[in-house]
Amino acid sequence: MSNFCDKTSVTFSGGNGGDGSVSFRREKHVPRGGPDGGDGGNGGDIVLIANDNINTLSAYNTRKHFRAEDGGNGSKQQKTGKTGETLLLEVPAGTIVFTEKGEKIADLAEHGQKYIVAKGGKGGLGNVNFKSSVHQAPKFAESGEEGETILVTMELQLVADIGIIGFPSAGKSTLISRISNAKPKIADYPFTTLIPNLGVVDMRTYDRQLNDSFVVADIPGLIEGAHKGKGLGHAFLRHVSRTEILVHLIDPTRQNPSDYKIINNELKAHDPRLARKDQIVVISKADTLPEDEIKAFQDELCKKYPSLKKNPIYIISSATGDGIKELVFVLYKAVQELRAKKEKARKETKVQVSDQEKVFRPHLKNKKFEVRFVRTKLEAETQKTRRIFDVTGFRIEQVVKMTDETNEEGLERIYHFLRKMGIKKNLQKLGAQPGDRIRIAGKTFIMRS
Repeated sequence: MSNFCDKTSVTFSGGNGGDGSVSFRREKHVPRGGPDGGDGGNGGDIVLIANDNINTLSAYNTRKHFRAEDGGNGSKQQKTGKTGETLLLEVPAGTIVFTEKGEKIADLAEHGQKYIVAKGGKGGLGNVNFKSSVHQAPKFAESGEEGETILVTMELQLVADIGIIGFPSAGKSTLISRISNAKPKIADYPFTTLIPNLGVVDMRTYDRQLNDSFVVADIPGLIEGAHKGKGLGHAFLRHVSRTEILVHLIDPTRQNPSDYKIINNELKAHDPRLARKDQIVVISKADTLPEDEIKAFQDELCKKYPSLKKNPIYIISSATGDGIKELVFVLYKAVQELRAKKEKARKETKVQVSDQEKVFRPHLKNKKFEVRFVRTKLEAETQKTRRIFDVTGFRIEQVVKMTDETNEEGLERIYHFLRKMGIKKNLQKLGAQPGDRIRIAGKTFIMRS
């Protein structure tokens, strides 16, 4: 239980692409073998996959950096390097992924749902790819692209059909242990439950002909001021967000009908949408007071909050089992109606969901670029004034990162892309002259005529 974690920050790194090979055929009786350097293999991706059988992010709270396998280098005879293996990481269903800036990039709410959180780098092309009629012996190959590295915050919002709310010691843990397979810690003092508990209610227990189930969750620690951080409720209010149906347990031994309003005020203060969710109101611990006192408490509750007269208030005892079966069937009916409503909405919207994951193709991503004048600098060695320009853009930065500029042919390739992509023309429009400096992806190049 102490290992429960519902929010953590992790760094994910895709594998680096393998380097392309510079190689030439060396065979007897083949005087002009030509280039045969193979491509590097792509680096492995990191894929998050939602799993209903996990309810904590603790595996990502102890280990803070995950890295996929690198791609292998290319080799002679046009052999392509090994593709790095995809790293599949399971997270609880209900995990939301945010960037450092707080941007939500994934919501893994359903079992089996996948998201590529860090993409592997592209393998570098071998020199066989650069052969042409005018350049028949290229001595250049691409370096592998670095895998994507991203720091994310993962936040868990438990996915349940029914959420049980109420004051500490209202009987939430006892109820969930009575109707489901959950085995929470239960004691006769407040804040016994330190983490949300999930349980599956198997309807075959109550009717052998019903081969169905639903999930319930108890939300611990709600007290007055929870939305401001008092008690434990603030930490777990997010888990109510996933549940459309709430069971509101009220403890009659507290002799305070206002408990109903206090809990709802906390829901509203945290998120107004929570207060608008359907609620099934239940008076618990019916075995602890005489029947007439329970009835008097119910009447006082309805008198204080007339809106409660519109729907039944259920009276149960989790200890003796009184009213439990009736409540379970009420919950089951509510879940069935909600599921039917969602299914109807899906059919009406006619949303088509593809089973295929999106394929990341670095060379097709954002071919645009931006050229910006930075400043003018006086060079001490030549005593000449040089302008400095920054060039940014996914494709040109990718080319520079994957190219060895110390190789003469590699350097020529970079200048080729500057012309081909129209970057040189943009530099000239901004007043760039031969000898000026161009900075791209942390490397500096000299403007040519």
